Formats: sequence, structure tokens, C-alpha cells
Amino acid sequence: MKILQIVQKPQRRGAEVFAFQLSQEMRRQGHEVRMAFLYPHQGANLLPLQKEDCLLAGQENHLFEKYLTLHPGLLYRLQQLLAKFKPEVVQVNGGRAVKYGAFAHRFNRNGAWALVYRNIGNPQDWVRGWQYHFFYKKLIIPQIDGVVGVSQTTLENLKQFYRRSMPMTHIPNGVDTEALKPALSREAIRRQTQTSPDAPLLLYVGSLTFEKRLDRLLRVVSQVLPHVPTLQVWLLGDGSLRSTLEQQAASLGLAKVVRFLGVQADVGTYLNAADLFLLTSDTEGIPAVILEAGWLGLPVVATRVGGIPECVLDGETGLLAAPEDETGLAQAILKLLQHPQQRAIMGARNQEWIQTKFTMDIIARQY
Repeated sequence: MKILQIVQKPQRRGAEVFAFQLSQEMRRQGHEVRMAFLYPHQGANLLPLQKEDCLLAGQENHLFEKYLTLHPGLLYRLQQLLAKFKPEVVQVNGGRAVKYGAFAHRFNRNGAWALVYRNIGNPQDWVRGWQYHFFYKKLIIPQIDGVVGVSQTTLENLKQFYRRSMPMTHIPNGVDTEALKPALSREAIRRQTQTSPDAPLLLYVGSLTFEKRLDRLLRVVSQVLPHVPTLQVWLLGDGSLRSTLEQQAASLGLAKVVRFLGVQADVGTYLNAADLFLLTSDTEGIPAVILEAGWLGLPVVATRVGGIPECVLDGETGLLAAPEDETGLAQAILKLLQHPQQRAIMGARNQEWIQTKFTMDIIARQY
């Protein structure tokens, strides 16, 4: 089958990384897959482009994007790619990708192809205001032939928000086990980062943006620290709130506890060095990094939001708390740090759970 994956940028963020890894696996399974990136990425740690992939070189801050919601020139370049490649299926990943995919579908004159929207979250979190609601409900969603939701929760959110009937199915994120193999041992990465080999280590991986609620994470850590004075916390990722979070960490007395390590391509090495994975978001689909943590045998402490309860078995593979319950999150962390045998059992269960349900070869066959 000929498949085109459309994503926003060649950046190492959830939707883009999943689309890249899914494309790699589907190529191994015999499909002809290309990726189209709408915009260039100026930051570090680019996704590697394959020779068959295409960077459409849009300008995401152009006035057309702001006021018309899309750029005619970028749409034209996408249509040219579609005419040349002639895919059977186009999968759009994320809000900007679905816009361009829908308009290309609406004005398609180059053979039939199905448009599949991979929905990773609650549209209510990003389709705000009646104008955007009208735009998506009347112009974008009617062009979609089918929806893949990363969780049952995201599918229900989509149905309730748009109130439109269309083919839908649930396929979760998956783990690319080859890409996740640690390059360095637990001891080596701790030496490299000047972290004590015996220090209890919490890890977060993701963007430093509002919806991830790293402000909450820092407050939770400040509750844990008096009980675990040797605690260390690594935050992997970058984003608009980094300087604000660094200031908050200092004001909470966490400057020597919390390390901001930026974006790292070798996530597996850092996961392998940690004792516990921590996620305190307000909204999520099925976070790929939770699955990655599980594959490497880490238990998870997270907020009970979105699709997280579908991939973290509360009390078995991790512990969940309501997002507003910061004391509950702190108590969950303490429970696992102070009982290493229970932590090890929970991590082993998590690894088995991920290996049997969420590896990329299993997930790719569901597509």
C-alpha cells in the first residue's frame, strides 16, 4: 500500500516521533511510505529525513497562516506531492496537518485517496472560539474518511465535540524497541551527568509547555524532598516555559535537585538511569514516553487524565492521582521510593504489559 504521512515538523515530539517510527515499521512490513513535513524545524535533534521524504518548507508564522489559517503556496506544494506520489491513504497527524490534508482532499483532482486523521488529544484543548469551532466542524472534519484515536477517551472527546458520525477506531501509541535501546549503561550516564549512583532519580520527558504542568511537578517534588533528601530529578525536553520553570525551581529550593537537560535523542539511556517516571499533565492521549518507560521496566506516577488510565494500570504498573491532588502525587512517589521491592515488582509488571500490548510491530499491524 502507498501511504503518505503528513506531520508538522521534523522535530522530536510525540506526534512526529510516532509517525516517523510507524513509517519505519510499515516500510519493514512491505508498504511504500513517505513523510511530508509542513514546516522546517530550527531546533536541535531533528528527525532524520529519509531520501523519499519531503520537506514542504512552509512558513508557520506567515500572515496567511495567522489570518487565513493556511498558506495557499504550501497547500499547492502538498497537492503537487500528492499528484506525483499518488498515495492510497494519507494520514494526518496533529492540528495543522489535518487542516492541510482536509483542503488537499477537498480540491483533489489526482485520483482517489482516503484521508485518515490520527487524533491524539481532546479537540476542546486547542479548537477554541466559535470561529475555529465552525472552521473545523464545517470545513475540516467533513473531509475526513476515518479517525484513529490513540485512546478510547480521545475518540469519545472527538465524538462529543464535533457530533459527527464517521468511521473511528482506537489504536494506541507504540514503542520502537530498537530506537529505545540505551547507548550507555545506568552507571555510565549517571557518571556523565555527575549524579550519585545511589541517588533516587525521577525522570520527566516531554515539552516544557503549559499543558504538561511542570509547575505542578516542581511543587510535588518540593513535598517529596524533605523525606528523600538525596532525591534527584531530570527534566528532558525544551519549550517556552523553560526559564520560568528554572526560576520556580530555584524559588522552591530545588536548584541542586532538578536538572534541565534539554532535548536528548537517546531517551532510552536516560530512562534506563531512572528509578521512576513522573508525568503531571492536565491533558494527554496515550503518552508514548509512558510506554517507553514501561518497556525499560520503570513504574509510573502520573495524573489520571485522558488516555493515561488505559496504559497505566493503577496499582499494578504505576500509581495515578487526580491532577489537582498534588499531595496524592507526592505520596505515590514516596510510596515507591521508600519501598524498592514494590517498585521493582511494579516495574517488571509494566515491562511485561508494554511488551505484550504496545510494541511498534504490534501497533503497525493494526493500521
